[in-house]
Amino acid sequence: MAMHNVLSWPRTHTHKNHILAMYDPASNMAYVEKAKTSMFLTMGRHRGGKEWLLPEEALFLIERGSVDCRWPVKDGELGEGEGNGMATGAPMSLQAAYAAFLGYEEGVGGKLTMEMYNVYAGLKRSGYVVFRHGSWEDDRAEIQPLSETSKHQSNNQGYWTRFFGEIWRRITRPTYSTSPENFACGPLVRPGLYRSYADIYRLLVLVPTKDRSAAPSFILPSSPSNPFRIHFNVWKTSGSQRFRKSNRPPPDFRVCVINARETSIPTAAELNDLLATVPDDNPTDSTPMMAKLKYGERNVVLAVVDSGIPSYIRVADTNFSGEKLYERQSRGMRGKGGRGGRGGRGRGRGRGR
Repeated sequence: MAMHNVLSWPRTHTHKNHILAMYDPASNMAYVEKAKTSMFLTMGRHRGGKEWLLPEEALFLIERGSVDCRWPVKDGELGEGEGNGMATGAPMSLQAAYAAFLGYEEGVGGKLTMEMYNVYAGLKRSGYVVFRHGSWEDDRAEIQPLSETSKHQSNNQGYWTRFFGEIWRRITRPTYSTSPENFACGPLVRPGLYRSYADIYRLLVLVPTKDRSAAPSFILPSSPSNPFRIHFNVWKTSGSQRFRKSNRPPPDFRVCVINARETSIPTAAELNDLLATVPDDNPTDSTPMMAKLKYGERNVVLAVVDSGIPSYIRVADTNFSGEKLYERQSRGMRGKGGRGGRGGRGRGRGRGR
């Protein structure tokens, strides 16, 4: 009943901000002949002297009452003396806009689902700049190779790791070989003299990691029904730097929209193929360790939509083996009792009599 009251309320436009748009059935888009407001600085595509709105952009503007979209009028339906402009088109209601822009397979970029629109509208209401990723013509983007800096760092790191690892192996391990059966029930760390915990932690590194100097690659074959692909590029708004849609900077977030009712938990192969389409973006050396582990070298935000409510989860390709937690320098304790400051200022200080 409440939704019926909301939809039945008349939606009006002021004369100053009255923007007419025309629906294009062939592309499932809407176009505006004269963009008057600044909101088109972060929305739409300028083509052929018109500002074209993708389905999610047009639906968002119609829903908030910023655009008055019209149905096109066929030839012969107008009477004599009547024009053929936007003002003569039939007004499109909000219900009709949902029916037209959602679920159309043959439109530009493919089908726009309700889950995708919920994520788009929620990010726009929160003040983010949101654009579609790529053209949406393919089921996934192209593989993003490693940057030259990453290749150089990975090769150098691999060389020095092997060099010092071989030295440490010769120092700590005996020259004779031991069968694997003898280690099955024995300790992970061989008894001996160890002068620091770091030496013991190095011996506990048992799980092998992937070669980060190799270029990423797809594991699964290409499929049009693949749900794990990047749908939106998202930018945080900044007052100091003006966003230009003709020259967009690298996005702050890359969002993959997932329908929780139809999609299961992604496998390792699906996550590998998804992260392979993200450009390599290594944090700087001055970045704190925990921030590096959280951000990763490649990351994607999964927008999991369940019954219209999105939950955001970051998935990152993180080099845990390259960040040695046990090698961090611990800060010494300051003052008496490790609390710093000057001691002897409490209530128990004696007074001379």
